[in-house]
Amino acid sequence: MSLKIEDISPLDLPSILELNQISQPHLSSLTLKRLTELAEMTFHFRVIKIKGIIAAFILGMEEGQAYSSKNYAWISERYESFYYIDRIAVAKEYQRQGLGKALYEDVQSFAFKMKKPIMACEVNINPPNSGSILFHQKFGFLPIGEQNTEGGQKRVQYMIKNLI
Repeated sequence: MSLKIEDISPLDLPSILELNQISQPHLSSLTLKRLTELAEMTFHFRVIKIKGIIAAFILGMEEGQAYSSKNYAWISERYESFYYIDRIAVAKEYQRQGLGKALYEDVQSFAFKMKKPIMACEVNINPPNSGSILFHQKFGFLPIGEQNTEGGQKRVQYMIKNLI
């Protein structure tokens, strides 16, 4: 299957929101208003569509953005320059078909062009998201720390991949 990765359009936001919401607890809940704010703030927001339907998306931030996320703040406090993967989701029917890998390769290429020394993300370890941890390890990410979030409802592991 040939995958076309493209920038989002405002018309994509309702479908992205739907995919985000069914991806809980691995992704935090959003409203359409908050997703629109993130879309305006992000410097890299991409989708894969299959037969006109959003099958996957990825949203990334760079340093210095006015993003009020505990996870983004954790990375910002430790690194001067980075590509932060805020969220990625792949529709259930398209999982394990290479869409996540294709989006990460797209991110890596973009981050390298932007001269970002690392890619950073967090993965839930409570509740566990073992598939995501394994995916990131296979893609060359290494753990660098942990923290509780959402009032102790979740515990995340921070991971980075060095690009230079």
